Amino acid sequence: MDYETADGSQFSLREIWTPSEEPEENEEEESEEDTTSNTSSSSTPTFECTLITAFVDGRAYAGKSPQRISQMDDVDVIQYLEPVPDTNIFPLMPPDFTRAPAFSMSDHYLKAPQFTYSDTRPGTTFVADQLRSEAAILELLSKHPHPSIVEYYGCVLQENSQRITHLCLKRCYCNLAEYASVGLSDDEKDSLLEQIQSGLKHLHSLGLAHNDINPGNVCVDASGNAKIVDFDSCAPFGKRLGKGVGCVRDANGRPVSDKKNDYEGFKDVVEFLRKERKRVSACYPQD
Repeated sequence: MDYETADGSQFSLREIWTPSEEPEENEEEESEEDTTSNTSSSSTPTFECTLITAFVDGRAYAGKSPQRISQMDDVDVIQYLEPVPDTNIFPLMPPDFTRAPAFSMSDHYLKAPQFTYSDTRPGTTFVADQLRSEAAILELLSKHPHPSIVEYYGCVLQENSQRITHLCLKRCYCNLAEYASVGLSDDEKDSLLEQIQSGLKHLHSLGLAHNDINPGNVCVDASGNAKIVDFDSCAPFGKRLGKGVGCVRDANGRPVSDKKNDYEGFKDVVEFLRKERKRVSACYPQD
């Protein structure tokens, strides 16, 4: 469960479940029906804990609760939180990066670094490295803007520090999956797909691939226009991906940035909107 409070604080709660241990096999032979019954009952998962990550007043916190999400209120959540080392998730801002303006709830969306409980171990900097890479991509895109790519306003810095805590972006109405749930005409779907296609072609002209195009990573603004978002997997062609769901692999089987990843993601968006394959070939980008 993810939620944001009126002051911009962000919370993420995830329940962890583990399969029950398989019982020891009986020495005596069991009938096929008994074996099937035992297998079914032994696979019932067991609640282990709830992992919590949060951003409050520009600080990152993480914790582990023995309670289920439905059993906790805000006070319960906060009591389990402990500070996360800044170096783990907040990179230093390079001097040529843009500093974000004062926050406006109606105009701005603050994207916080996505981290898990395991990322809070001392010395782990994967999340900080990813946030700095995404900021670098957004800085480049801000110099080459496109109407189908979300507007970037700059980096939010920690108080009395040069560490990046959030990326400031234009607030959108909702994501494509939510927008489509109200029902869209064929013309509206076609328009959205054309806008997404145009945004991808622009990225590719800069030598970049998004690598994680899906209905959740395309947003819609208040005017009904598509905006490609979430650039933490975006990278120059051929670069090894540390995150993302790219289908293109290098000789060692590792995912790499490639425009083909975007073609596949775009086809998924087409299928999601139209629930038909017959028009896919006419819609997704081709060279």
